[in-house]
Amino acid sequence: MQIGKGLERAWRSFWIRAVARLVGRTRPAAGPPEWGAAPRRVLFLRPDRIGDMILSTGLIRAIAESHPTIVLDVLAAPGNARVLREDRHVHEVVLFERSKPWTIPGLVRTLRRARYDAVIDPMPTAASLTTLLFMLASGARHRVGVSGRGIDDALTVPVPPRAGAQHLAEHLSALAAAFGLDPASPALRPRLTLADDERARADARWRAAGAGPGRRRLLVNVSAGKPRRRWPDGNFAEVLRRLHEAHSERLTTLVIGGPAEGESVARIARLGGAAGGETPGLRDAFALVATADLVLTPDTSLSHAASAFRVPAVVLFNPGYAGTWGLYHSPGRELSSPRHELSSLPPNPVLEAVEEMLNEGRGTGDGG
Repeated sequence: MQIGKGLERAWRSFWIRAVARLVGRTRPAAGPPEWGAAPRRVLFLRPDRIGDMILSTGLIRAIAESHPTIVLDVLAAPGNARVLREDRHVHEVVLFERSKPWTIPGLVRTLRRARYDAVIDPMPTAASLTTLLFMLASGARHRVGVSGRGIDDALTVPVPPRAGAQHLAEHLSALAAAFGLDPASPALRPRLTLADDERARADARWRAAGAGPGRRRLLVNVSAGKPRRRWPDGNFAEVLRRLHEAHSERLTTLVIGGPAEGESVARIARLGGAAGGETPGLRDAFALVATADLVLTPDTSLSHAASAFRVPAVVLFNPGYAGTWGLYHSPGRELSSPRHELSSLPPNPVLEAVEEMLNEGRGTGDGG
């Protein structure tokens, strides 16, 4: 299996180098343009995961605000496009539906008609063949990306990696330098925007769960993208049961999960003395995060949403992931399992972390 993976990586690297050279042959410009000298239409490529999009929101906002001449579009996937629904800094979201390859010719025509002046590769630590192909397809004269990933031939505006970067948001911030911005600026932290009706629905959901004056709101997400990131239902139930016993007079707990998690949500809520139910969509989950006092979740996009709203969170990680994917400039606790599977993390340290955060005290989320 290791040999197979090695061959796969080598084959992918070959094609990345080949496409980078192909893109490089079309290079008509070197160095960044004078962004403020004329109207500039810029395309930010982010057709991947929800978490990546959330962590890119601060950079997207900063680039859009860097010069009044810049009009910023984002190439997104159907899943992560929802992140940008209320973001006034994005002029247009262009969808790439990976599951419908027959739509690609039409997408390429759309990109060409837009006549982009610049395209941004947001993969700061490793090159992506998909991103390279879209850089070529866009026809943009200026191609912005982080140097040193084996695709420098394809870039007209290479920027150096950010020294000492650990978190993905810090790696992404290197791209700000191409627009005359300071990569270390706090303005680059992720942010999400909610509509008034989204927040109102979330508040109504909390009230239905028993929230009221003097009661803290604990949101518990049980969903995880992969089995090894899933924490056992019994562990969640034990933590919530003990919290309910100790804080029933001042704590409202709401358990949520994905569409396929209905049985787990109901079971954990029942055993833990909490409220539970389905969450209609991603934006509804974001609004519940924003209106919570504390979030407990495995390593998922909702932990990044907590960072974006600056809502305290206790996040459960597999070993080695917290440094790159953890909370970013927001309060909370990060716990890593001793072994590869999150199930190896026992309930007691999670309970202690939640208790610590509840004792620190805080108002509801600020909504970014």
